[in-house]
Amino acid sequence: MAVAFQTDEDLFDTVAKAVFDQVRRVAPQGLRPDASLDMPLGEIGLDSLATMEVVNALEETFGLRFSEDSLYDIETCRDLVKYIEATLAARTPSRPSGAAAPTPAAPGPSVTAEPQPRDFDVTQFPECVALQDRLTGSKAAGFENPFFRVKQGARSARATIDGRDVVSYTSFDYLGMSAHPEVVSAAKQAIDRFGVSASASRLVGGNNSLHQELDDAIAKFLGTEAAATFPSGYGTNASVLGHLFGESDLILYDELAHNSIVQGTRLSGAQRRPFPHNDFEHLDKLLRDVRGNYRRVVVAIEGVYSMDGDYPDLPQAIEIKQRHRALLYVDEAHSVGVMGATGRGICEHFGVDPGEGDLWMGTISKALGSLGGYLAGPQILVQYLKYTTPSFVFATALSPGNAAAALASVRLLRRESEPVARLRDRSRLFQKLAMDSGLDTGNSKDTPIVPVLLRNSGRCLRATAALLREGIDVQPILYPAVPEAASRLRFFITAEHTEEQVCRTVELLTRCLAEI
Repeated sequence: MAVAFQTDEDLFDTVAKAVFDQVRRVAPQGLRPDASLDMPLGEIGLDSLATMEVVNALEETFGLRFSEDSLYDIETCRDLVKYIEATLAARTPSRPSGAAAPTPAAPGPSVTAEPQPRDFDVTQFPECVALQDRLTGSKAAGFENPFFRVKQGARSARATIDGRDVVSYTSFDYLGMSAHPEVVSAAKQAIDRFGVSASASRLVGGNNSLHQELDDAIAKFLGTEAAATFPSGYGTNASVLGHLFGESDLILYDELAHNSIVQGTRLSGAQRRPFPHNDFEHLDKLLRDVRGNYRRVVVAIEGVYSMDGDYPDLPQAIEIKQRHRALLYVDEAHSVGVMGATGRGICEHFGVDPGEGDLWMGTISKALGSLGGYLAGPQILVQYLKYTTPSFVFATALSPGNAAAALASVRLLRRESEPVARLRDRSRLFQKLAMDSGLDTGNSKDTPIVPVLLRNSGRCLRATAALLREGIDVQPILYPAVPEAASRLRFFITAEHTEEQVCRTVELLTRCLAEI
């Protein structure tokens, strides 16, 4: 942005106006009348994703980049203004000396204070008290708590809650594998043979033939050279990213990436930065600006995003990563078993050779109906991870029953793709009926994750309670998990849902929303 600033005031006013314009554009209810430069962005209505949207827009406006470290210190509009003002001032030596870039104040002397109960009494931790107050307030307002519902029984599309049989849309068991007779039988046989626990990490004694067969089966199914299974999907992301990358590296991740990816970036000690959701043009510009400053740069995306049910343009992501000599890390937790004609994931969906990527992560706990995670890719890398990754080396291995169940699921998928086709049919039917009824399903397309955006937390809570009374189990997604203006009910469709159940659910949902 080529603008000549005559005075400090000119610069400050221009930047402050631009900041407020972007905050006004992004804030769910617009800019509050009492908003000031020093009001916390959270009070204005911006969560972390909305704040990043403001940051990205300001970068384009002023032709600059916020440093990765600075992003975690932004709490107010004034913080945004100060950073931009200092950056622009540093580019203009001719400006008055008073406009020099500010330097952080030196830390003051340490002060020894008397510890307060909230610092040593766990029952008085402010965060615990705040949650308790929130739960109590919701109950007093007449909202039923939809979280931690106890199920007396559950099998994919059905569950028993408070003694009642209900149709459930809260399960990741997309293909119904967790209750498939062959899968259940394989788990029982494994328990009889190996017991209920691997009893050690795979490196030091917990490895068995089932683990080896499962590694090989996943690699063959995906089309990679090798794979290694981990006892936790969350731990796979957090540990692998934290292990492979360090201080001289940069991790760029989609702003809607799963919390496990975000935690992995923090554990790594690498510079880290989110980029706008599925915005590969922005990613390309970002890499063009910063790639030369780092040793390794990895781009982390997902095969299907679990909150919105959409997916990235994988060929474009691969082209960008290759051109900038970066790495690509793809979390396929919700795309394996779901995307592609035979459920092999996002590569099959786009007709891409997995060898064009680098690291393919996935979970065993969703479409494969068991538990755990995996990392697939080149043989030399997978072998290194098996010898060194903390969550693999220092954690007890996947239980024999879970390993055998996952192995049976992979073999079933290789043998027949009918469940994948049925899942796709049910998902499309649900979305079509919802859209025909005037419901807002956001960006969801061709996946079994279908949000219905209500854009009001209170309405979401009333809707989920009303649907449960009608025999439909669905969970609300509320602020701060999503911005208040994006509050929703989230439906997970499975191959086990019948057409009749789908039609009745959308009919009941439409009726309930008209009444609340």
